[in-house]
Parts: sequence; C-alpha cells; structure tokens
Amino acid sequence: MCISKLFGNYVKYNIHVGLAVFALAQITVLDFNLSLPFYHQLILFVAPFLAYNFIKFHPFFIESIDLMVKGVILFFGLTILIIVCMLGKGLQLSFYSIMILLLNLLLVLLYCLPLPGFTINFRGFKGLKIHLVALSWVLTTVFLPLTMDDYNLDVIQWVYGFQRYLFVLVATLPFEIRDMKSDDNNLSTWPQKWGIRNTKILGTVLISIFLGLELIYFPSLDIKTTLFVACVLTIFLIKSKAEQSKFFSSFWVEAIPILWLILKVLNLFI
Repeated sequence: MCISKLFGNYVKYNIHVGLAVFALAQITVLDFNLSLPFYHQLILFVAPFLAYNFIKFHPFFIESIDLMVKGVILFFGLTILIIVCMLGKGLQLSFYSIMILLLNLLLVLLYCLPLPGFTINFRGFKGLKIHLVALSWVLTTVFLPLTMDDYNLDVIQWVYGFQRYLFVLVATLPFEIRDMKSDDNNLSTWPQKWGIRNTKILGTVLISIFLGLELIYFPSLDIKTTLFVACVLTIFLIKSKAEQSKFFSSFWVEAIPILWLILKVLNLFI
C-alpha cells in the first residue's frame, strides 16, 4: 500500500514527466557530445518539474485572483527572474540559454493565464495545445542544452530540433486520445477533429518522417536504438484508446524517453 501511494505521488507530482524531459535533454547531450556542469544538468530537470506542477496546481491558488492581479504577477515574476539571472549571472548561463528559459516561463504562464482582452489562455485556442507542448519540450531538451554549451547552431541542429518536435507531437497523441471526451470541444484536438483512427494514421506518418530524417541526417547516431524507440512509441499510439488504464499514458508513454536514454547509455543495439 505504501509503495502504491509513493508510486502514485511520483506520477501525480510530475517527477516522472520531469525525468522524461531530462532524459530527452540527456540524449541531446550524448548526441552532440556536450559537456555540462552539474548545476546546468539540474536545471534540465528542475525547470520542467516546476513548470508542470505549476500548470497542474495553479488553479488551486489563483482561481479567485482577477485578471489585473494576474497581469501584475506575470510582470513581476518575469522581472524577478531576470534580476536573479543577471545578479547570479544566470548560474553562468549564456544569454541565449537565459532567453530560452524566459521564453519557456512565458509559455507556461500564457498556457495557464488568460491573455489580456481574452477570457481564454493559449491552451484554449483551437488546435494550439499540442504544439505548445511540443515547442516547450524542444526548447528545453534540444536548444537549452546546446546553448548551455555555447554550441554553434546550424542546419543540422535545426533538423534535429524539428525531429524532436515530431517525436513529442506523436508522444502527446495518446494523451490527446485519452482526454478527447473530457477536453472542451473548442480545443479542437486532433482526436476531436479527425477521430482516433485518423489521429493514429497521422501519428504514424509523423514518426515515419522522424525516422526518415534520422536516416538522412544522423545515420551514425545509434540508428538501431532510434528505430526501436520509434517502434515502441508507434505501438503505444496504436494501442491508445479513450478508456485507458490509469497509468497507460501518464507513466508508460512518458517512460519512453527514459527507455531511450537507457538504451543509448548501455549501447544495447550497437
């Protein structure tokens, strides 16, 4: 019973999703042979962990706060973060890394709080939710670690980032399928708009493009491992349904990046 409760809290309080984001960031570190100090590595876990907990639990704290106060919170929150970054030299982060963290912070706040003049937030705009999630994950798991190591970005890194975008889009689809009945119809999620079957077909096409780019641009980066992980993700997508077990998406699908990292570290497919 105690173990079951601990496991439930591990998932509920977003430790698992934080580790999933961290794992994808570590894959970038390995693929580009980056050298990051411990406190930079820590940011790659702490930032998504805090962001997801804020998204999940913020309604309990700010439901009664009016829009003006929310705007003040947003302004002073950004200001305080900028001051901390400048005074502490952003834990010696580069300018671009600080900008990525600030952009992610802004995305999180706009995802949760209504825009000025609107009654909805970014999440409420039709078809935007899945792309916001993918963009945030790409910024955190690709471009943040690259800029932390002052890596010069060229076409290869942008292709790599687009690949990661496709991977996260497909990994988000089991959640979209799970939530299609509880999500507001105005969100126009992929399953709501095209149905579960067509969503699975589109996800399979996207993961095929992901693999095609891997073969063209990164044939030396553990292609067998990437192929295996893509197959695992596709299987989970195909098996997804509206009535899922409690941890099908929130644990097993979220665990795929962690599995990917473990396979790369152990070199099991080389």
